[in-house]
Amino acid sequence: MISKRFQVDEENSNNRVDIFLAKNLDSISRGIVQQLILDGQVLVNGEQVKRNHLLKIDDVVDISFEIKPEGDDEAQDIALNIIFENDDFIVIDKQAGLTVHPGAGQKDSTLINGLLFMRPKQRELPRYGLVHRLDKDTSGLMLLAKTIQSHTILTDLIQNKEIKRNYYALVHGEPISGKTIDLPIGRHPKNRLLFCVKEGGRSAVTHFKVKDRYKNFSLLDVELETGRTHQIRVHLKHIGHPIVGDKSYNNIKIWKDADPKELKAVTDLDRQALHSYNLALIYLGEEFNFKSQLPSDFAETCTKLEK
Repeated sequence: MISKRFQVDEENSNNRVDIFLAKNLDSISRGIVQQLILDGQVLVNGEQVKRNHLLKIDDVVDISFEIKPEGDDEAQDIALNIIFENDDFIVIDKQAGLTVHPGAGQKDSTLINGLLFMRPKQRELPRYGLVHRLDKDTSGLMLLAKTIQSHTILTDLIQNKEIKRNYYALVHGEPISGKTIDLPIGRHPKNRLLFCVKEGGRSAVTHFKVKDRYKNFSLLDVELETGRTHQIRVHLKHIGHPIVGDKSYNNIKIWKDADPKELKAVTDLDRQALHSYNLALIYLGEEFNFKSQLPSDFAETCTKLEK
């Protein structure tokens, strides 16, 4: 049994309780939330409510639920770079091009298929132990729980913004300085596979500073405060600095003063230039800090850009 408690802030006041919980619990759907409300597993200020109950500032929402183990996805012998493991969690340095989880578009050959081959007991955990994800073409550090208890603790740490996650992003253009992007993100109105900045979307906060400058590009050090789907890619596109090689959010084919060497370097990368290089957390009183070097394809692209 998993129990969660939320205190409603101003941003979420006047929201329906079922919508609020579905937004804040990635592991269960709104339909399941509504059933839990009917079953009396959701309390607002200690009282049972209906699914359309409107929340007020400082309301305390409690929910209790069980997550069934995942299904019958195949275990496959796929090379995974595990850089740390203890009794509670695993840290994997994921290569670009590897999808994290089987889904409608890809049933196998994912990180999870490889993990089930190496650690069969992950099958007993909700979402196979996943507490966050990386896009297929994003490389770098991922954290996975090994027990129900650690899954609960780690998801709470992420929800409470207590896990530090930093990325390197190579972008078009030259931001004048660092910046905080605090703009909500939701589904794109015309393409449901993509996301965009939109009113009424989920709160999303991204911080960045400039690590290195090139003639036509910048290498950014990006820190996530929240972790929405495609957040960094969407936010950077929105401010006019899309990520190099991002096939979904970057339609720049050529740029002013581009030279053949630079064009070839960007084309040869053949994936988005986004890498999760730092992961830091305090788990049960112990500090952990993990680093990942820039992958060779990403680093080589940077060396070929004109300063």
